Amino acid sequence: MQNNFNIKPIISLLLILIIGFTLIVVIGKVLIPFLAALILAYIFNPLVEKINKKFKLKRSLVSFIISILMFILFLTIPFFIIPSIVLQLKIIIVKIPDLIHLFNNNVLEVVNAKYGTNLSLDFDSLKNVLLNNVAQIYNNVNLFSPLAKNSFIVVEIVLYTILIPFILFYAINSWHKILHFFDNLIPRSYTHTTHLIIHDIDIMMSAYLRGQLSVMLIMACYYGVALHFINLTSGAIIGILTGLLVFVPYLGIFTGLLISLCVGFAGFTGMHQIFAILIVFAIGHLLEGGLVTPFLVGGKIGLNPVMIILALMIFGKALGLIGILLALPLSTITIVLLKYAKLYYTHSHYYNDN
Repeated sequence: MQNNFNIKPIISLLLILIIGFTLIVVIGKVLIPFLAALILAYIFNPLVEKINKKFKLKRSLVSFIISILMFILFLTIPFFIIPSIVLQLKIIIVKIPDLIHLFNNNVLEVVNAKYGTNLSLDFDSLKNVLLNNVAQIYNNVNLFSPLAKNSFIVVEIVLYTILIPFILFYAINSWHKILHFFDNLIPRSYTHTTHLIIHDIDIMMSAYLRGQLSVMLIMACYYGVALHFINLTSGAIIGILTGLLVFVPYLGIFTGLLISLCVGFAGFTGMHQIFAILIVFAIGHLLEGGLVTPFLVGGKIGLNPVMIILALMIFGKALGLIGILLALPLSTITIVLLKYAKLYYTHSHYYNDN
């Protein structure tokens, strides 16, 4: 192993990571559409290859179709999903006094009757505060007011919506050329070792990114259909949002559950719908954790949920949105490089000599 393995490729890849990290810090947001497009191209490339071989469709045509679908998706999020969520939040805020009254008259009365207590919470003053400030809260939830005041943010959103699918088309269409270009930069004496490292990175990263994308789509379909089936207002959109957030452990289910319960109480028609919401999310949690994620993702990335959250927090804090995009890929690369560094160390003369 030691004769065929060299530490220099590891050092070279680490230097590339450091240089790339520095460029990201310096250039910042300019790289977001390019990085997002490259990650999407990496995820969709196997699908493009299968379609190209099975149906004999040109790679350029498949790339164009995928880019158009992504463009439609990007349009859907800011123009349909987000406004619907904002609308529900407005409704919840307006009905907060009624929710407080409902909680006071139903929950506390049941507790007092069952346990013989005399609990009584004075919500009148809180109601007055909420009623006096509800207009201000209502306006603050309006997503498009601050956006309208800041034309630069609006321009950024429009540019990302257009640029990412545009770059994605060329990235997928030229994927083999991109790989060939970087492969030619590898010193020929390090080709074998570098290919081994990159192969392991590809296995781990594809297992997570492509597997997690499948999990997100499956859970988005489940929550969307289930919440719509129990007649929750905007249930389909809340379900889709919940499914898309499952890539962050526990964030998706807790966010979706909280929004669903708030919407359920805001349009309260009886406890049967609240129980139905709890059942939907309990089944969803068991389905995701016990079947879908283990089957499609497994533990191939080598990161437990706590480490994934930590990686997202660290890279997100350091690099913002770019850090969130690159958190898991960079973590995966780091794990593989550390594995090979340990392998080199355990086969070195320094480790084995007595």
